[in-house]
Amino acid sequence: MKTTRLLLPLSLLLIFSLAVATSSLTAQPSAKLPWQREKIAPGLVWQSVRTDQLYGSKQSINLLKVNTRKRQLSLAYVTDTLVRTSDLAQAGKALAAINAGFFKIKEGAGSAAYLRVAGQTIDDLPVEQDRKSLLNGAMLLSDEGKAGIEYARSREAYNSFESDQTVLVTGPVLILDGNKQPLADDAFNSNRHPRTCACLLRRNKVLLLTVDGRNAEAQGMSLPELSDLLRSLGCKAAINLDGGGSTTMWISGKPDNGVVNYPSDNKLFDHFGERPVANAVLVE
Repeated sequence: MKTTRLLLPLSLLLIFSLAVATSSLTAQPSAKLPWQREKIAPGLVWQSVRTDQLYGSKQSINLLKVNTRKRQLSLAYVTDTLVRTSDLAQAGKALAAINAGFFKIKEGAGSAAYLRVAGQTIDDLPVEQDRKSLLNGAMLLSDEGKAGIEYARSREAYNSFESDQTVLVTGPVLILDGNKQPLADDAFNSNRHPRTCACLLRRNKVLLLTVDGRNAEAQGMSLPELSDLLRSLGCKAAINLDGGGSTTMWISGKPDNGVVNYPSDNKLFDHFGERPVANAVLVE
């Protein structure tokens, strides 16, 4: 019995192989997750999920989808102490909030990097040499509460801004122009931890996201895993914020003092392990 074999030109085989590879790279890890969704206010939606089907691990994720045409973003901060995200949010009469930038651990007060709020320079700190690969980006908020993400400029450049712009140096940058950015191969990036981040979607949409971790019920994510998740959610630009025990999401009127994620600073899987921080992103 004769058999017929179809021989494809090498060029077509290469195209087919490339298509398969591209498909695997653009897989959508968020697509099949059983997201719970709740509208908090016009222009503000909260989504949450707990799953054991993401990156072969248990994950607890919360996100706020903010339409900046209807809601404003701002940064609440303290300079001489540290305050819980929930307290910063309530003092600012916010609808929702997440923790924001890194703080000075030894001093127990203030931002660990450059901070400018509403046109006023609050902390004019140079980034220490051993943290430059970490604190390599900036989250910007205009005086109308619109958001931007970029690689950090010099302190002098930010100090010369004439507008009432808010600038928070943080990092690392995860995504720009829809492309994942290179990350240092170190424990901070490669190990799984609780994470907090912000990302920009199209059409004036911002995502503020927390990933819980350091618990058998929520293992946290590496930054490459987080970058993949953010791309699957449609992020065109994204930046890492302070994580670990600082990771907190707060929503006004919710139980447990409004804390909806599982902060890990008390080493328990509950809503009461908030770590005091230096600043927080508020949704107004």
